[in-house]
Amino acid sequence: MGWRVLCEAGILEPKRTPLNITAVVLAGGLGTRLRPITLNIPKPLVRINEKPFLDYLLQKISSMGIRDVVLLTGYKHEMIEKYCRKGQKWGIRIKYSREPSPLGTGGAILKARKLIKNTALVLNGDSYFQLNLQGFLSSHQKNNSLATIFAMHGSLSDRGAIISSKNGQVLSFLEKQKGGFGLFNTGAYLIEPSALSFLAKKIHSRKFSMEKDGFPQLVAKKCMYAYKGKGKFLDIGTFAALAGAHKILLPKSQKKEAKIGAIFLDRDGVINKNRENYITHPDEFEFENGAIEGLKALSRLPLPLLIVTNQSIIGRKLASRKTLSKIHDKMLGVLVHNGIKITGILFCPHMPHKNCICRKPKTGMLLAAQKKFRIDLKKSFVIGDSSGDMLMGNNAGCTTILMATGYGGKDAKHPGKADYNAKNLSQAAKIVKELL
Repeated sequence: MGWRVLCEAGILEPKRTPLNITAVVLAGGLGTRLRPITLNIPKPLVRINEKPFLDYLLQKISSMGIRDVVLLTGYKHEMIEKYCRKGQKWGIRIKYSREPSPLGTGGAILKARKLIKNTALVLNGDSYFQLNLQGFLSSHQKNNSLATIFAMHGSLSDRGAIISSKNGQVLSFLEKQKGGFGLFNTGAYLIEPSALSFLAKKIHSRKFSMEKDGFPQLVAKKCMYAYKGKGKFLDIGTFAALAGAHKILLPKSQKKEAKIGAIFLDRDGVINKNRENYITHPDEFEFENGAIEGLKALSRLPLPLLIVTNQSIIGRKLASRKTLSKIHDKMLGVLVHNGIKITGILFCPHMPHKNCICRKPKTGMLLAAQKKFRIDLKKSFVIGDSSGDMLMGNNAGCTTILMATGYGGKDAKHPGKADYNAKNLSQAAKIVKELL
């Protein structure tokens, strides 16, 4: 499931008068869907725009006027505790509740029950969204609710639906849907200490899901409501979501369009290792040695990075467009975590004999990028490993840099010429920097 934007971005609200609410953040998950990134760090510390995601969330909490925060940690808890400490950085007070082993979303909250003395705003440590807390809290109090879900109307693809009455009382939940539109749970909710006490008496297992096991108990008691909110919703639980997160969390002041040229990068043999039988599954994608460090260096230059790649796996019916998207999501997720911003990916899906205008060495992809991103091709660079990359750059008037990785120009299929040669992307970045 990819990220969704439901209104214009605007990252932080002005600080408000402190509220008598405790924010409870679920930050103990294993993050298996973001591996290999999360093999070394917990998911809330995945970096976006060179800052851990949890930093954005805690700043958001502070900006809403909440001062007391409980972080529910588990997997690699020591890294979260070392980064957040007592919360002084955000003007909040942080307490920790650590799971010795996974307890589920419900078990983790009940374990921290003694730290929750007043109304709690429960948030997922991998989700970020704009919400009108005053309106949310007012609705919760007006209904004398024990728990109120912050719900939004949107696509139900891979989401559970909420069925509620006209006054907002939750009647039932539906399992994850394949499609359609309706009211869904964002993962945020307000809950009273008395509701936690009630659940502690009703549910005897230490490990349980709040959504699957706890909420139905509150629905049966007829004390749970859904507040229909509006705003921007973002989760980073998948590579697809992570790939677009940097665009959403980047402050407006930094969202600048390219003023001059661009850096066009081939993919196979430059960013990732070539594979004889093509890359047809995300698990087959492997970065070239030194590619991430080189891309970091290129990302620091004042030119947008775009990927232009021939992907005849689609035309050959070796993989679908959806699978190619998953391959790119995995790649972009790792790049975002490393602070590398890719402005766009353009690909040709056709087989060589189709004689299309987009397949390299033709310039169709560069011309499409020129139109979409307002790029001056004569001030742009093409970095690739094949003669086709070089000829495409030559034909478009770009400066060309031939990589020693991948084919290293030895394919000799086209009469393309390199203006410069580089053994790796770090050296290519130095060449571009000197020419700017």
